[in-house]
Amino acid sequence: MKKTRILSIDGGGIRGIIPAVILNYIEKGLQRQSGNPNATLADYFDLVAGTSTGGILACFYLLPPVTAARGLIPLLNSRYFASEAIDMYATRGAEIFDRKCMRLGVAKPKYHADGLEKVLKECMGDVTLADTRKNCLVTAYDVTERKAVFFTSPEARKYDHRNYYLRDVARATSAAPTYFELAAIKSLGGAWSYLIDGAMFAGNPTMCAVVEAMKTSPLPPLQNGEGNGARLYVVSIGTGKEKEKLDHNKAREWGAIGWARPLIDILLSASGEVIDYQMRQIFGNNGIYPIVNNGKQQYQQQGDKSPCYVRLEPELRKAKPDMDDASKENIRQLIDAGECFVKDNAEVLEGIVKRLMINAQ
Repeated sequence: MKKTRILSIDGGGIRGIIPAVILNYIEKGLQRQSGNPNATLADYFDLVAGTSTGGILACFYLLPPVTAARGLIPLLNSRYFASEAIDMYATRGAEIFDRKCMRLGVAKPKYHADGLEKVLKECMGDVTLADTRKNCLVTAYDVTERKAVFFTSPEARKYDHRNYYLRDVARATSAAPTYFELAAIKSLGGAWSYLIDGAMFAGNPTMCAVVEAMKTSPLPPLQNGEGNGARLYVVSIGTGKEKEKLDHNKAREWGAIGWARPLIDILLSASGEVIDYQMRQIFGNNGIYPIVNNGKQQYQQQGDKSPCYVRLEPELRKAKPDMDDASKENIRQLIDAGECFVKDNAEVLEGIVKRLMINAQ
């Protein structure tokens, strides 16, 4: 039975390098297994969802190819390979989180958004949400309407007022309070929205993606007699597990300023844990989940069926948990964390490749 294949990527700022490394390994596996060196992630996922940095990656992976000059047919179905997402973070992360242009004072966002907007413009151009290769879901929060916003390509294809430049969608989902000013974006239908980071309510957008798939899939994901999630295959990826404990003696003295940035990281990690719990209840034992064995995180298949839900929760290892540390050393450590995860969990990742290949037929 063909399944709707879903990729969901958490928020986490510069830590998005870690899922980018993991997804690069998966894409190379798909190229190897298919015999097609030009295969990309968008060829094998039906829906890609993301929040914050995960939203940027979702948009990046789903970009269609640049129109070839003189009517030539482009060699690639997608604009970029997954490896180029790693390059984007590694080479331009310091431009996004430019410490030379940090704002002074606690009453202002930490960074100007000019660097972020420049990178998004150059990477995504004038591609719109309606143009994405496969269905896309990206989260944000509207501060004037006081409501959660879901940017989805199916709606963008139907309504101009729900269609935006993809660079604006990426800008909105990554407008993390205290880091960047809110995003003021205009739809192709002329409607203005004022938005902040979707991690305020969905640091882990997996459940949002599942609901979206239930709305748009020609094969309903849930049917009587087939079990929960029987027609779904979900791969959910975190941006690095935070191990460092907060000092409760210091925390009890924090006010609004002291809680500002720790609270964002707490929202991200708590959201990921809650959604993972909910997904486990929906899928029962039919999945692969992280476990801790002798202090080391490993992955274990629950039950004896083929997994329908895989949650990958990499560790930060020596990388810093700060969402804006784009120093050369920390970027190197983030890449190393992703590569170590790949090395330690090659069997699980190869299983993902095989499942994606099976459902592509």
